[in-house]
Amino acid sequence: MNQSQKPDSILEKPGRTIRSRSLFMFICCLMVACVLVGRLIYLQIIKYEDYRRLVIEQMVQETSISASRGAITDRNGVVIATNYTTERIFIDPSAMVDEEGNFSEEIRVTVAQGLSEILGVEYDFVYGETLKTKYKDRTIKKNVEKATANEVRAFMLEHDIKCIHFAETATRVYPFSTLASHVIGFCGTDGGLYGLEYQYDSVLKGQSGKIVSAEDPYGNAMSYDYEMYIDASNGANIKTTLDYKIQSILEKYLEEAAIESGCRSRAAGIIMDPNTGEVYGMATYPYYNLNDPYKLPSYYDALVASYAQQYGEDSEEYKKAVSALLITTWNNKCVTDTYEPGSTAKIITTSIAIEENLAKTTETFSCTGSYKVSGWTIKCHKTVGHGTLTFAGGLQQSCNPIMMKLSERIGISTYAEYFRAFGLTEKTGIDLPGEASPIYKEESELTMLDLAVYSFGQRFNVTTLELISAVACVANGGTLVTPHMVKEIVDDDGNVLATFGTNEVRQVISEKTAQTISEILAEGVATNGGAKNAYVKGYSVAAKTGTSEKGTTSARICSTIAYAPYYAPEVICLIIVDEPTIGSIYGSTVAAPYVSKILSEVLPYLGVEPQYTEEELASMDISVSNYRGMSLDQAKSLIGNAGLKYEVVGSGTSVVNQVPSSGSRMSKENGKIFLYTKETEENRDAIVPDVSGMTAEKANKALTDAGLNVHLEGATIGGEAIVHSQSIVPGTVVAKGTIVKIEMRYVGIYGD
Repeated sequence: MNQSQKPDSILEKPGRTIRSRSLFMFICCLMVACVLVGRLIYLQIIKYEDYRRLVIEQMVQETSISASRGAITDRNGVVIATNYTTERIFIDPSAMVDEEGNFSEEIRVTVAQGLSEILGVEYDFVYGETLKTKYKDRTIKKNVEKATANEVRAFMLEHDIKCIHFAETATRVYPFSTLASHVIGFCGTDGGLYGLEYQYDSVLKGQSGKIVSAEDPYGNAMSYDYEMYIDASNGANIKTTLDYKIQSILEKYLEEAAIESGCRSRAAGIIMDPNTGEVYGMATYPYYNLNDPYKLPSYYDALVASYAQQYGEDSEEYKKAVSALLITTWNNKCVTDTYEPGSTAKIITTSIAIEENLAKTTETFSCTGSYKVSGWTIKCHKTVGHGTLTFAGGLQQSCNPIMMKLSERIGISTYAEYFRAFGLTEKTGIDLPGEASPIYKEESELTMLDLAVYSFGQRFNVTTLELISAVACVANGGTLVTPHMVKEIVDDDGNVLATFGTNEVRQVISEKTAQTISEILAEGVATNGGAKNAYVKGYSVAAKTGTSEKGTTSARICSTIAYAPYYAPEVICLIIVDEPTIGSIYGSTVAAPYVSKILSEVLPYLGVEPQYTEEELASMDISVSNYRGMSLDQAKSLIGNAGLKYEVVGSGTSVVNQVPSSGSRMSKENGKIFLYTKETEENRDAIVPDVSGMTAEKANKALTDAGLNVHLEGATIGGEAIVHSQSIVPGTVVAKGTIVKIEMRYVGIYGD
């Protein structure tokens, strides 16, 4: 039987369809494999670092370690800015789980109740934070005191809670609150905002550290290669040139000057070493509390009340006005505000004239009360004229026409050259933020009329700091030095990282010229110059007063600059009172008496020994000794040897009490000590008379006639001074022998 033959297409070779399908499947598989391999390469190699970082971020928790901000001290190490350690208390909502790993409502409620009660925060706030389970760090309260934080720790132990955590934080603290507030400045969230805190922020703030730790998905600690501890690097400490005691003295009397004169636009003062440029004290009144900088000082209460009445306390206008006041309060007037210096600038004009040999101190000038320049008649402050004055007398009496005549001799070019040399065309370069530039005309713009008014300190503006730096040239023998606030930068171990010494900018005038001007100024204070209210017993003070116009208004700025001892100055002081409104509005009456008070305390503090004249020795007060417990005869003998008088009260033989008490100071002339010899003996009474407006001689007689003792302060040399104030209100009944302090001042001085 014959079998049918199979087709060749089947037996000998595959068909085309099968081959095509097989090839297609192979290519598809190859493409899929390539995609998978490419994807793996992308994920495992190209994106390795990115996904590695994401994994680490899920597993690793970073805890920041705050660096301690450096302290700020005065020149003697007294701390004026430091840190107070508190704690930040935070919770980990993701860890509020029970033993089975489920979020526990019981733990949330317990934590919310406990923390709200201990920390004094709202329960709803704490509970709301416990619900944010995606977070590991939710702050409940910052700046928690140590004792309170320990209460939280005890609460955790009692309830076996592990989801509450603590982090130490440093709160900036200023131990003296308002002291040097405008110099020190304060801090915000991101660092220093004003003053030295801002200027040296990069030095003070240090470098924060961190703890990097790894956790498994259940929040348990695990070993991990990237776990590390990076320690914080504390900020460096700054030792300033300030002196706590001198700063306190300056602030005390600057405030008194401002209040007494009814100052409407703040007051400012600087005390500096004229030889080195080290600033001992710098202040702007009113001061503000560095620990609460956003609270306006009471100085602005009336102004704020007027804003409230005008705009309404809830209005945007009111908020903007108060905000502007805050910014004004924080600004350091000594550095940021410019003013026309007035007659204090006559020191510059006369120094130029002497240096250029354009006048001699004995040369005479005539003042008729005005002087005509370029067709303009410019008046002297003494409109009736000074008559004939010497060059020295012209400076001491602050005669405008004499200054204008000197400026004509000096000429525009020479004056402009010295104006620049004295530093009055540029910032001083002090290490404080916000220093304002002076306002003046360039030499090419100056006219003879401009030169005339420049000669007595009008129509150009400088800062308080720029003026005191210029006058310091005369005080120190002719050299311009850069004022500075910082002496050293040190680390926590006491290692000195940087020091700041004297920077001599240039020699401006000769030592001989400086000495001549200083002698003239000192003679004016000691005799009959316009600055004689700056007199300090036992010290030769060189001083110049100034009263300048404020724009085109009737407001005035009153100032006095002084240095002592004039022949070898240890200190220079400048006070300006902006817009005084009470009493005689002149630098000689508003500022000079307080410069005198400042120097009378600062000079002895710096160890400058007084050198009294015979006249001063004759008028010296005497310190009362202690006679209590002595026999009457012994006390009488000692009092007699001291050159004092006494009066015995009672019939005993020993002293049981005395008036004035020991340590008091009273006038040696006509002074009397009352000795009481029986405990039961009543004090004899005296009524305090009103001696205001009297001369020292008349006041002394009135008080001693009433059975009282006298202690003189202020301008005690010369017969023209009168009583400005007395320490006990007239009509008060006191024990006989009580000391009444009277402050003497010259009035009717218009040498500004």
